[in-house]
Amino acid sequence: MLNETAALTVSELNEYARRLLAGDPLLRSVEVTGEISGYKHHYSGHRYFSLKDESARVQCVMFRQNAMGLDFKPEDGMRVNVRGSASVFVRDGSYQLYVSAMRQAGQGDLFQRFEALKKKLQAEGLFDPARKREIPMLPRVIGVATSETGAAIRDIIQVARRRDPNVGIVVAPCAVQGAGAAGEIVRSIRWLNERGGCDVLLVGRGGGSMEDLWAFNEEPVARAIAASRTPVISCVGHEIDFTIADFVADLRAPTPSAAAELAVPVLDDLRATLDSALARLAQALTTGQSMRRLRLSKLCAASVLQRPIETIVEARRPMLALMDARLRRTLPTIRDKARARLDHAAASLRALDPEAVLERGYAIVSDGRGLIDRTAKVGPGDIVNIRMADGTLDAEVTSIHPKGDVS
Repeated sequence: MLNETAALTVSELNEYARRLLAGDPLLRSVEVTGEISGYKHHYSGHRYFSLKDESARVQCVMFRQNAMGLDFKPEDGMRVNVRGSASVFVRDGSYQLYVSAMRQAGQGDLFQRFEALKKKLQAEGLFDPARKREIPMLPRVIGVATSETGAAIRDIIQVARRRDPNVGIVVAPCAVQGAGAAGEIVRSIRWLNERGGCDVLLVGRGGGSMEDLWAFNEEPVARAIAASRTPVISCVGHEIDFTIADFVADLRAPTPSAAAELAVPVLDDLRATLDSALARLAQALTTGQSMRRLRLSKLCAASVLQRPIETIVEARRPMLALMDARLRRTLPTIRDKARARLDHAAASLRALDPEAVLERGYAIVSDGRGLIDRTAKVGPGDIVNIRMADGTLDAEVTSIHPKGDVS
């Protein structure tokens, strides 16, 4: 039978685990070697990433004051040595390594392979802008090489059909991750070319880690894109992700949805633009014809044909004098109004400056996940970062007193 009186709360369990790790001399200051994955530089200055080897990984956080001592820019795939303490974040029960120092130990295998292939293909001219083709302005059919079950194909179809309901979409499904994915991507690209009828090809997938996206860094995929008779738009991952496929493709899109936007124009917008241009052209032709007829009539009725130059100059001299006087009067007023608007805008910007708010005695409190605007977001033992007007400091929460708590 369970003894409820002896049961620990979740907080007590996590705190007990934290104390156990904190009491271990090895884990209080341990050095670990691994390859960086999922690296993120938070706006607060903290760095979040994983260290991994062939069979395991550990979550890491490096606070801003420690990260300021870095003499290199960490990147995914980079092999590093770190020193820090292993602990448990009590609120989430997550085990992680708090990194106090980091030094570069060499680049990981994937990163080295990426750089080697990039240099090889660049030397062959596969990245040369001169070989890239224009994307058709109004495609009738687009071909898509991606997973038939991923979010990428749904996003592409939805965006493309919304912009042009008449556009045809041919999908060549393929694996985009894991063993054999590169070969399937190559077969899909070749099939779309052999089938014909497509005006542009979209090749890619949604976001993921460097390992998830690796198929698009394989040499056969790069050469299949380069050999495609149909222009190719690459759309791999998110905006911050770059693959070899992006460098070889005729155009790179940051996401699959953006690729659909680049490939398919908004049909209604094109129609409206064309109608507007035709209307302006017709109006211009009509107005121009009327003005020329009127001018010709005036010339025929007057004696200007006998001495055209003198008549034209004298007829325009009063108008030029009037325009010159008007310009001299209005320029100072325009200048003064512009300066007043500029001064007003500058004052408004100064009032909105966050630094000005801090100078009035306020502070910004955050942790590894973002701003803290409620006491419920922290607990005793949490480490928080406090930003003031003259700098920042890190503090440990020892107790919490919600509004109205008189204890």
